[in-house]
Amino acid sequence: MIADAVELSAVAGLGFRKIAVRLDRPESTVRGWLRDFTANALAIAAAFAVRVHRSTAEALGFWPAPAPTQKSNAWAMLMAHAKVLAHQHRAVAQPVVTLPWQYAALFAHGPWFFSRVGWPDGVQHQPALPRQG
Repeated sequence: MIADAVELSAVAGLGFRKIAVRLDRPESTVRGWLRDFTANALAIAAAFAVRVHRSTAEALGFWPAPAPTQKSNAWAMLMAHAKVLAHQHRAVAQPVVTLPWQYAALFAHGPWFFSRVGWPDGVQHQPALPRQG
C-alpha cells in the first residue's frame, strides 16, 4: 500500500488527498508515508545508485534520466535497481523476469525500507581504505 502511494506521488504527481481516496486510506496516513519517503529521498537515490552501479557492467543502460524532484529521482533509481535484478536473473527464469520496484527495494534494504528511521544520514560510496604504514 505504501509503495503504491509513493509511486502515485512520484510518477503520477498526485497529492496525498487524491492518493488517500484512491487507496481508501486516511489522509493523515498517506501524508505521513509520503513525507517519510520525501525526507529520505536523497539517501534512497544515493543508496540505489550505488547498487545499480555495482551490480552490473552495463549499469549505464539502466541509469534513469534526471527527474524534476528528489522524490522522483529516488523512485527512478529504485526502478533501475529492479531492472538490474531482473536483468541479472533473466537466464534463470524464462522467458523474462519482471520485478516490481517494491520487491527490489525490500530485497536490497530489508524491512526498514519504508521506515522513518531506516535510512542513515549519509551513504558511503567508496569502500574504506586500509590504513597505510
